[in-house]
Amino acid sequence: MTRFSVQRYRAAVLRMYLRIAVLLALPLSALYYLMDETPDRGLVSLLFALFVMWLRWHTRHDSEESLYYVNWFVLATLCLMLYGAFISNEQLRQEIWVMIFPIVFAPVVAARERIVWAIAGAVAIVAVMLLRPEMPTPLTVLVHVIAYLTLSFITMMLVRHNEQNIERLAHLTIIDPLTKAYCRGYLNEVLTGEINRCKRSGQPLTLIMLDIDHFKMINDDHGHLYGDNVLEQVAAALKHAAKRAGDHVFRYGGEEFCILTSGLDRGEAWQFAEKLRLGVSALDIECARSPHRHLTASVGFWCVSNLREITPTALLLNADNALYRAKAAGRNTVVDFDSIPAGEEGVGRAVVVSS
Repeated sequence: MTRFSVQRYRAAVLRMYLRIAVLLALPLSALYYLMDETPDRGLVSLLFALFVMWLRWHTRHDSEESLYYVNWFVLATLCLMLYGAFISNEQLRQEIWVMIFPIVFAPVVAARERIVWAIAGAVAIVAVMLLRPEMPTPLTVLVHVIAYLTLSFITMMLVRHNEQNIERLAHLTIIDPLTKAYCRGYLNEVLTGEINRCKRSGQPLTLIMLDIDHFKMINDDHGHLYGDNVLEQVAAALKHAAKRAGDHVFRYGGEEFCILTSGLDRGEAWQFAEKLRLGVSALDIECARSPHRHLTASVGFWCVSNLREITPTALLLNADNALYRAKAAGRNTVVDFDSIPAGEEGVGRAVVVSS
């Protein structure tokens, strides 16, 4: 999941580049058109600015979707640099326009694409030098290409180092340090994304709430360090059971866990919730004051097929209400929210019912 943090970073840099490009290209096009003897230069800058504005319009909503357009922006920027090199005078060395190209592409394109753009820039450097009235020597061309590739390598290494730091910080932000499950603060973001995704795909979405039975007694009898070990084992069992692509395990708080999964109908969702409950029982952890003499869990879930008007709050409230009914029914059981009789849902809980 930390890769999404890097994607958001790249998308943010792209949006900044687009903003800067518009702010520079529009005044530059006006200056060229009004003050230069060759107004076609202003036309090129204007076309570039209009293209960038079109990209900004297409990337105004979803930050990750903006990365679909990043290569178009990099290509347009390289073409503008080559045009700038073509119209440069002798006082401004032409190849300097392309030398800054790594700073443009490295922070915004994917890691596997950076090598391609670095090679494209090297080819552009050679082409620019061959456009000079005086033919450069092969040694001069080689020196400039090596200098460009060195700058590209350094830039890409710095960008990659920055991305690794972002990944580490994102990992600390979204992972619970004890159980290594996702933390509660990350739940709402994933819920929102999964609801939107399932709306588009038509898949049902299931939210499961699981609570360890009599966990306070375990802490009282054996101490908190032992209780922490129990939490680690339970989280490992849940992650082992919820290992399909798209399954997410969160530590919701204390001894309570939340599992989010998609693509299961109501019957399959019940079987999956039962699998999670049995996985906790299979740990065979002693719990002397439990009626079952070993560790058990209560589970409540809500499987939703029509997500048109469903919110993350509704999912959480109704799954939590199902968990409340499972605990009230004697614990160590699974309750489906849709199986609760009408009028009996809100036993001490607020409930949002989907339309």
